[in-house]
Amino acid sequence: MNTDLSSLARLSDSELVARVKNLAGRERETMAEIIAHLGEIEARDLYARAGYKSLFEYIRETFRFSEQETYNRIAAARAARRFPVTLELLADGSINLTTVRLLAPHLTEENHRSVLEAARGKRTHEIEKI
Repeated sequence: MNTDLSSLARLSDSELVARVKNLAGRERETMAEIIAHLGEIEARDLYARAGYKSLFEYIRETFRFSEQETYNRIAAARAARRFPVTLELLADGSINLTTVRLLAPHLTEENHRSVLEAARGKRTHEIEKI
């Protein structure tokens, strides 16, 4: 991890932007992997076997996500278990965690592809209209 601010200050503008684009892509891919893993943790009931009363509590305490991050990740993990295409769309940045959380209760086997496709690149207020 390179968090040395003095070395960042020496980068050209284009180098800095290129690095952030690369890091953002890696972050999305890692986040999609985390979502997949959280879904498997829930499927195995690992949180209960570890003595936690809820998946939410387990994720908050074990992985130190905020409450909002935890809600979003649980919703995304559950949606991804039902509709794996969700992970691809998260990884490539077509949709984000908030989008998945908002859409998840409305996704069905029949509509998930068209709804997720319609959500590509949309902002939260646009998602609420879908």
